Amino acid sequence: MTINDIISVSKQIFALADVNNFYVSCERAFNPNLLYRPVVVLSNNDGCAVARSNEVKALGVKMGTPWFQLKDLAKQHGIVALSSNYMLYSDMSNRVMTILRDFSPHVEVYSIDECFFGL
Repeated sequence: MTINDIISVSKQIFALADVNNFYVSCERAFNPNLLYRPVVVLSNNDGCAVARSNEVKALGVKMGTPWFQLKDLAKQHGIVALSSNYMLYSDMSNRVMTILRDFSPHVEVYSIDECFFGL
């Protein structure tokens, strides 16, 4: 990168794209029956909640809550618990980033569901 590239980029406006409830959104994309239902995606070995739908957040469930502590609440409110599918999330992340690259030559991936991109 040259100094002119740095100056050009420094004058540019960047935005942050952050996919809402990413793991849950990925699951819903392939299973529309999950739309508008309370859904949690669990960590490896189904230990704790690593993603929560808005419906689950409204019930007061915090990120990282162990699944064994949620079982009664899940029965009461019909919470659907899913095991993590990291291959799916990685594929969907790549799709999102590819689409954003169609609109901006400057895309800096920050995490699986977030990136900065030039406007």
